[in-house]
Amino acid sequence: MNLRPHIMRARRAAYTLIEVLAAGAIISIGTTAMVSLSSTLMLQEELSTRVATTRNYQENMVRLWQLGLSTVQVTALMPAMTQNAILQQAIFGNPAIVESGTTTVNGVVMETALCTAIVNSSQNPAIKAAGASFTLTAYRPRLITELRPPPP
Repeated sequence: MNLRPHIMRARRAAYTLIEVLAAGAIISIGTTAMVSLSSTLMLQEELSTRVATTRNYQENMVRLWQLGLSTVQVTALMPAMTQNAILQQAIFGNPAIVESGTTTVNGVVMETALCTAIVNSSQNPAIKAAGASFTLTAYRPRLITELRPPPP
């Protein structure tokens, strides 16, 4: 009985050490890429949440002003940054709304205001880093403030 053909067939069916190492290297590179992509996506999601929070705060300030409130009243009604951890992490500095005069659109006198807010762009939300400043220009008809009774 000759065992050599049987051994030769078994050797052809097995993997060599080089093939196993190459497969392991490919799998480890793929795993490293997935982990890196996952951490990048988590950082991007965190920053997107902070941007959305900051823009929402800013838009709410503008909406209150468009309803006829003064800039002082708007600032007083908005949640305080010191009492809200989410706002502290998301917003760099204090958003501000400033009346910037009037403009005429199609014969209607409109009051204008600028609302500026800056996103905290730091990867560590506990550390503040100024991102890009974003300014909304808001308009409201002058009629709203003319009909509004003076504050008590």
